[in-house]
Amino acid sequence: MERTINLCPGIGASAHIIQYTELLFPSVYFEQPHLYLIQQGHKRVRWQQHEVVAHPGELLIIDGGQTVDIINGPSEDGVFSCQLLTCDPLLLTVQPPAEETPAPMPFDAVLALRNLPCALKHSFETTGLALTLRQRFPTIIVRHKMLEILLWLAQFGIRFIHNEAKDLTQRVRRCLATDPHSIWTAAKVAESLSMSEVMLRRKLSMENTALRNLMIDVRMSSALALLQSTDWPISAIAQHVGYESASRFAERFRKRFGFAPTAIRGHQRIMEPGSQGVEAMVAGET
Repeated sequence: MERTINLCPGIGASAHIIQYTELLFPSVYFEQPHLYLIQQGHKRVRWQQHEVVAHPGELLIIDGGQTVDIINGPSEDGVFSCQLLTCDPLLLTVQPPAEETPAPMPFDAVLALRNLPCALKHSFETTGLALTLRQRFPTIIVRHKMLEILLWLAQFGIRFIHNEAKDLTQRVRRCLATDPHSIWTAAKVAESLSMSEVMLRRKLSMENTALRNLMIDVRMSSALALLQSTDWPISAIAQHVGYESASRFAERFRKRFGFAPTAIRGHQRIMEPGSQGVEAMVAGET
């Protein structure tokens, strides 16, 4: 079966991430909670002088609104793989009764759950299957499966909170991410956010960013997710994120992450990290 990102609006998404070379993905922004069930290799996350490493059979959790560095390390067989689930923020408002779950535990952006119950692993796998075969499942069943994962996490005292955008940068990211292929002019973005173009540029400048940088980073982060989670040709990915020229796309991708798109799929040896590109970050799958 060809790999793809399985999205069910209002519920979440699933993907199967595969990578053949150890690479550093710097300053990746996560818009919503990401859950990674590691299958082969290891996943290392660094943020604010902290580090968490997850190994096969462990569940790595990255909360929404975080910016982190990611390193995916292949196994001795030369493969990194994991199953990914993301939860739509709309589901985060559905909370189990407090008396039925343990007290919430301190959750500092990133967490690895070890020694997982077999039932939780099975639930994770069947939720991914329901999203993959969503056209054969009633939507209410797919939603129930994702809620089941949230209930499992609540048993460990883990609860996510749906946070509204804290600043204009985050609001613009969300806007751009709805269609990375589109040519987003300042006027178009300002109209979608119900503000003037002058006010948009002024506020972004006050937050030390610019619309062009945000657009580039949204596109590159979207491309990264597609490179890891689909079998699409690189030329198709380039077009999907707004680049008619594959070489221009590869150049921009290398500037952002420090290596060529082909490195993710094992067609090229790892390069020394170079420029980390623009500083604005958007949601990625990594």
